[in-house]
Amino acid sequence: MAKPDMTGMGKLIIQTTTARDTLPVSGAVVTVSQSGQENGIPPELLYSAVTDRSGRTPVFDLAAPPRSASMQPGGPAPYARYAVQVEHPNFQPVSIVDVTVFDGIVSTLPVFLVPRTESAQMQETVEVIPPPPIS
Repeated sequence: MAKPDMTGMGKLIIQTTTARDTLPVSGAVVTVSQSGQENGIPPELLYSAVTDRSGRTPVFDLAAPPRSASMQPGGPAPYARYAVQVEHPNFQPVSIVDVTVFDGIVSTLPVFLVPRTESAQMQETVEVIPPPPIS
């Protein structure tokens, strides 16, 4: 559920490719949820989609603080944070936390998928944690 200060709207597209950005990966299941947990409540699933033959998802509309939030020094962060999960049977799953979304901006998140090895029955999720934002 959007917070009261999330009156803006940003857009996010996920682009999946093989690890060397060579080929698009179609058929990957992408989920977008709220980032982190608040008060012990698990993050709410917002979207689930399958990548098309070009490896892209549809455009996800996501709540974000209004652009005016960036004009207040020391004020709240001018972006919203979301978590993205990508799964495909032929590739290691990827989990990306703290994907930032800004009001009025269409962002494309590139996700590079690494093939599963033939001998591996179960592989751990690759978790991508970006550095903290600059204050």
